[in-house]
Amino acid sequence: MKALVFDVYGTLFDVSSLVEVCRDLLPQPEAFVASWRAKQLDYTFWRSLIGRYADFWQVTEEALSYVLKREGLSLSPGGRRRLLEAWLHLQPFPEVRTALASLPHCKRVVLSNGSPMMLSTLLTSAGLQKEFDTVLSVDTVRIYKPAPRVYELALQHIGGAREEIGFLSANGFDVVGAKTFGFTVYWVNRSGAVLDDLGVAPDATVRSLEEVAPLVQ
Repeated sequence: MKALVFDVYGTLFDVSSLVEVCRDLLPQPEAFVASWRAKQLDYTFWRSLIGRYADFWQVTEEALSYVLKREGLSLSPGGRRRLLEAWLHLQPFPEVRTALASLPHCKRVVLSNGSPMMLSTLLTSAGLQKEFDTVLSVDTVRIYKPAPRVYELALQHIGGAREEIGFLSANGFDVVGAKTFGFTVYWVNRSGAVLDDLGVAPDATVRSLEEVAPLVQ
């Protein structure tokens, strides 16, 4: 592999770590976080299709407002701020640090829906910023995954053949998008999910980032 490209949310960082913050503020925190994440992704797809881009921080705030309204819940401004800022301090999955240390020393790139502010703060908070050579945000091309322009952004930065770029993601739509674009794709499927039946499959499926190193060396 000439380079390894990493998704962030759900791949390096555990979105369910938001539950601990929600637990102090809302009933049924697990269900709330699942609904919030689903609506957040819905809005990225919708905005990409209708050509009305807004950065991931705004999308995350809009999704929060929607789910609160739908569930008939209210929060103080301070409570809303706590929930939003929790996205800046998500916990890495337990194996992430060890897995990154075991991977070959090729170029490492982050490619994420996150805004530059969100990604910089998150990686710095977790002490992982030095693990990556470059952090790329969809904010540059103003459209969200799985639009081909997002993966083109990584290719332009790295250069070379598409199949020489290893792409790691836990998100099915991202796996399909990256593989359709031509990357060598490793699906980090921790939960045993079923991939959408779109005639596209990853090059390998792993249950943990620790399983990737033998495949790329």
